[in-house]
Amino acid sequence: MPEVDGRRRRGQERRRALLDAALAVIGRDGLAAVSQRSVAAEAGVPPSAVYYYFATLDDLVDAALVEVNDRCITELRDAATAADPVRAVAAATVDAGRRTRGEALAELELWLLAARTPRHAPELQRWDAELEAVAAALTDDPVAVDAVTAALTGYYWQAATGDGYDVDRLEAILRRLTR
Repeated sequence: MPEVDGRRRRGQERRRALLDAALAVIGRDGLAAVSQRSVAAEAGVPPSAVYYYFATLDDLVDAALVEVNDRCITELRDAATAADPVRAVAAATVDAGRRTRGEALAELELWLLAARTPRHAPELQRWDAELEAVAAALTDDPVAVDAVTAALTGYYWQAATGDGYDVDRLEAILRRLTR
């Protein structure tokens, strides 16, 4: 039943604003710049709001990692079921790396943090399993599945950090790996 006064909706909007702000701070200035004040200033809310919605800064960063993972997984799953899944997966991968430089850098920095932090192992395992499932939707050859997952990961990093990486090129790579 919807809240008549909109408190729940406003709370969800503020939580969303804080997550978006954390990702913006991470993308622009790095994880070390995430603080109660920097995130609140980016979100345009009082600093106390950060700890109202997230018990600790670690909880905020953890939620940002899950958010990034959920978004990327959804995009790749949708692509894998498209009429031309190879083209769609290539486009989703390149597009993810090119959202904005800040968003891509935030994603990369969060994944590096996850690789260094044991409590994030389940989130990395979830990502690996989903990426493998997408690759398996493109080919049933186990070696090709490994090659596709490596290609998608590497190409995402390249598209996120450099120029000259495009959908047509990744599509050609994926078609070669999956034939």
